[in-house]
Amino acid sequence: MSPMQPFASDWDRVSVQQAEQWNWLAVEIAEIRRCAEAGDQAHDRLALILLDHLVEVVVGREVNAQLAFQVADSVVEEMREFRDSGGQLDEKLSQLVDGHVGPVRRKEIDDHLREKTKFLMQRGVLSAQECEVLDRLHEYRNAAYHRDTLEPDLIADLVLAYRVLADELIRRHQPIAYTLASSDPAPVVTPQQLRGQLIEGVDVDTKAMARRFSEHAVKRVQAVHAAVVVAQRLLGVNDSGEPDPFLPDDDMARMLKGLNDVSRQLPSWGKRAAGLQSKTSSLTGLIIPFSNLDRALSRIEPSVRRLDMIMDWFEQGQIDDLRGK
Repeated sequence: MSPMQPFASDWDRVSVQQAEQWNWLAVEIAEIRRCAEAGDQAHDRLALILLDHLVEVVVGREVNAQLAFQVADSVVEEMREFRDSGGQLDEKLSQLVDGHVGPVRRKEIDDHLREKTKFLMQRGVLSAQECEVLDRLHEYRNAAYHRDTLEPDLIADLVLAYRVLADELIRRHQPIAYTLASSDPAPVVTPQQLRGQLIEGVDVDTKAMARRFSEHAVKRVQAVHAAVVVAQRLLGVNDSGEPDPFLPDDDMARMLKGLNDVSRQLPSWGKRAAGLQSKTSSLTGLIIPFSNLDRALSRIEPSVRRLDMIMDWFEQGQIDDLRGK
């Protein structure tokens, strides 16, 4: 067995050249640009999904590059057994054994983006903030792709943020090898040729982005505040903030009480939403506090939407009664 075994997780890739082809990624980037520039929600969703895939591919290739020249599992196991039986390894070999990424860990890294980004953070390729932001953006992609719960007017801003971060990853990636010539009639593309293509012609203004994310968050906090006011009125909340104790204990009352309970958090949420405008030093420094607030709001917003639907139904019933329907 060769002492070196490139690529995670099973180390049985077809070839280095096939693993590092970039032609189809060039096509994907062109499609991302086309969708992002279409200017409608449907194409923004497609751009977000394609960007997430592009990032997963580039991150996966960076993991492979980090693991490419790792000593084979069997060799490391022999050294570990020798050391465990009382043998002496020099410091360098001991570090090699202790830092070896075994098959179980490689499988985890191969299967989950979170494990890939965490591994690259440990290797110094990603900062802790970049790791966190990539994970959060992946969650937004899942919200758009799997659950359709993403706020429509947020998607375009997420696409812009993802384009910037994905371009940084492409600029940073150093492949082990890539195709220099091919019998395929399609032109050969190298990763260097892809650098900058995602954001070419795009005005990356962090101040403008911070303002848009802030406006989005403020709008959502205001919607929660409006729902809380309605809930308190329906609950008969007194000056001490306590609801009418004689209300029935049903689903409607529990939902209204849940809305009333968040009234104490509204000032903090409003301050955090407005404060996003000052997060202009970096893109990662903006996305993390925004997504933290987003997570807090997302827990109560289903009740806000449900209350809105109930009130709309009630008001429509009143209008129908007045019209004699």
